[in-house]
Amino acid sequence: MPNHCEHGGRCKQTWDSFSCNCDGTGYSGATCHTSIHEPSCEAYKHLGRSSDTYWIDPDGSGPLGPFKVNCNMTEDKVWTTVMNNLPPRISITGSSRDRRTILQVNYSTSMDQVTAITTSAEHCEQQITYGCRMSRLLNTPGKG
Repeated sequence: MPNHCEHGGRCKQTWDSFSCNCDGTGYSGATCHTSIHEPSCEAYKHLGRSSDTYWIDPDGSGPLGPFKVNCNMTEDKVWTTVMNNLPPRISITGSSRDRRTILQVNYSTSMDQVTAITTSAEHCEQQITYGCRMSRLLNTPGKG
C-alpha cells in the first residue's frame, strides 16, 4: 500500500481511509506536511524567544529536514550558528613540521541545509581561530 504520509510519518490505512502518525518527525498535520519548527532564528526572536539552541527548518515542508542551531539574539541582530564537532577550545601539543596536527571539522548539517540558511542571510562568516604561544614566526631566522 502506498504511504500517504510525508517526512517519515507512519501511515495507518483502512480500505477507505488513512491517518498519519507524525510523532518524532518534526512535522504535523494530516499528512505530516507542516513543519513544527520555525524557519530561522529571526522567526524565534519575533515570537519573543531569547538566545538559546533551537531546531529550525528553513525550507518549511520542503525536502530538507530540520536541524539544531544556536541562536544569539541581541537587540539589533540575530546570529545563527551551525554547530560542529569540535569543542570551543582544543589544545594541540607536540605538532611539528614533520608531525602535523590535522583536525576535521564536521558540521551538524548538510551542505544543502547550510545553503538554505546562507542564501537568505544578510551576512555570513565562518570563524576558526588559531592561537599560538611561544612559537617563532615562520620568517624569523633561527634554529629548527
